[in-house]
Amino acid sequence: MMEDRSPEGASPHRYKQSILNWPQDESRVVLLQRMGILIGILFLATRLIASLVTQGLELAPGAVIGGDYLAFYSASDLVLQGRALDAYDKAAFEAALQSHLASDNLGLLWQYPPVLFFLIAPLALLPYKLSYWLWMFATAAILALALRRLTRDVQPQSNASKLMLWVLMASPIIVGVFVNGQISLLTTALLVTAAYRPKAHWMLAGVCAGLLTIKPQLGVIIPSAYLAIGAWRTIGVAALVAIAIHGLSAIVFGAESFPAFLSALDRIQTQVATGGADTPPYAMTTLFAQLRIWGIFGTPALWAHIAFAVTIIAFVTWQWRAQSSEDNHSLYLAALLCASAILITPYAYAYELAALAPAGLWIACAPNRWKSMAAVILIAFWLTLTLRRVIPSDFVLSLSFLVAMGAFALMAFGNRSEQHSERVA
Repeated sequence: MMEDRSPEGASPHRYKQSILNWPQDESRVVLLQRMGILIGILFLATRLIASLVTQGLELAPGAVIGGDYLAFYSASDLVLQGRALDAYDKAAFEAALQSHLASDNLGLLWQYPPVLFFLIAPLALLPYKLSYWLWMFATAAILALALRRLTRDVQPQSNASKLMLWVLMASPIIVGVFVNGQISLLTTALLVTAAYRPKAHWMLAGVCAGLLTIKPQLGVIIPSAYLAIGAWRTIGVAALVAIAIHGLSAIVFGAESFPAFLSALDRIQTQVATGGADTPPYAMTTLFAQLRIWGIFGTPALWAHIAFAVTIIAFVTWQWRAQSSEDNHSLYLAALLCASAILITPYAYAYELAALAPAGLWIACAPNRWKSMAAVILIAFWLTLTLRRVIPSDFVLSLSFLVAMGAFALMAFGNRSEQHSERVA
């Protein structure tokens, strides 16, 4: 009987292994990394040039330069006019948007806490395009610095981790935020810093956790993680910072600012729960959105998501509690927490996938069972997110949710080899 072999004469099993092991060659990995960086840079350069040569703020009908950045710019304009709270009024905010770009396809809302007005106030002092690009590159630089702190846990220290950091910054999870013009690079930097060695670096982590309340749904998991390791000083600092900044915003923008925010938040939550036109589920990263795509709304979808979120929170809390040393596992713990943050909240879009950057660093560089296949795994994730923009598969399966869930699952099951190595040692 003729044995089935690959074209190279190897068995099918060995041929499959050779495909998975191909990127392990150091020169090939470096080549793939440099290609990824080059593609990301060329994409951003193309977007930059296109935005500068385009008349007005639309690259095409309905395609606004900077995407959601128009909302931040319009809110900034309202703050400078002394009308900050008009951002929470749907009709007034729509009028502010239309003053910068007359279009029937905007569909943007403002549902951030009043404290964010402090941060975005200066944006409208500059022309829109200049303001947009400065905002994006500044927040990207802050995220790069936050991620750079994580590379200290990659052993041995080498140029590989530094190169991988550039790969992540040029990847679709980061570059995609430039297209959306969102605040995600800054909030991810705050989340990463709050999650990295919070007991040892309690002041820095606590300040960042407190500041993260500008987008509170991303910090739901943080208190459980801090309690699991007894990071009491960090909790105290985070609480003081949060109280201080929100109290200051109430003084500056008035006591009615918080009720206005809660009203806008209630409106957006109703939109999410009932499948409103302003919050389409496509490209969201959550189970709740996936259930909406399948036509499951209301209470069943909500309870399913709550059960899912509670399970994620319990697992992450257990992992933080179970690790024998925060220093030995700090990269894993930070990456796991960040990956869970975009699964727990029922409302998160693809631009929040920037929170998976620490997971990418851990998969590619830290000791774990997936490290040998890191190039294949990350390329598959990148291609999935790239294809999402050209293939309408989100109408059946949310690829953003698939990637978010895949990254979390890889971390949940991939840490066993590191723990086994420590037991053997």
